Amino acid sequence: MFVEHILINLSLAISITLLIDQKHAGWCTAVIVVSGCIPDVDGIFSLIQSPPTFTQGIIPSMAFHIRYFHSLGILLLYAVITGGLLAYYHRQDFRSMVLFAGIGFGAHLLEDALVYESSSAVFWPLSSNEVGIGFFSSYSRDFFSIANTEVFGIGVLLVLFAMSASIQLKRTGWINIPMSIIPLSRAPLSSVMKIAVVFRSFVSSR
Repeated sequence: MFVEHILINLSLAISITLLIDQKHAGWCTAVIVVSGCIPDVDGIFSLIQSPPTFTQGIIPSMAFHIRYFHSLGILLLYAVITGGLLAYYHRQDFRSMVLFAGIGFGAHLLEDALVYESSSAVFWPLSSNEVGIGFFSSYSRDFFSIANTEVFGIGVLLVLFAMSASIQLKRTGWINIPMSIIPLSRAPLSSVMKIAVVFRSFVSSR
């Protein structure tokens, strides 16, 4: 999967931006979407061992994909490094960037586990056993040779739902309610207050 990861993580990023200060929305979206593609960087090792073929369209097909980076251990390492780099070079809040990077990376692992059966050793270094639910174990790129029709459709629906929810909540004045993402420990409480205020204003307008 590649296109599907982008769509699903984009819908996740849109949803999360509704719960944070809007000045962080751009970074939140970018970090989550990019981080959602990072685990597949390990495909480079597979490509070195076995050159790709273009028998199924514009996206090359790998003979096999060794998922070295598909684990919680790599997730933690990646999130900390990404947070540190963005904090140092772009003056972003370290904890916020670690959180966004971890969410994007973790979403990729979850998506793979839901689609593939025995997708990867997600719990490494605690366990080397490959895990996966495999709702779409017969995954194939049958949608114009770039994605799986069912998974792609789910991704599109999630993006549309997230965008619709975002537009509707903005109309209720959700975005205008002050909210601070720093410190992060206050964010959940702020989210609850935000929901309560918007719900009350929505009911009052009826």
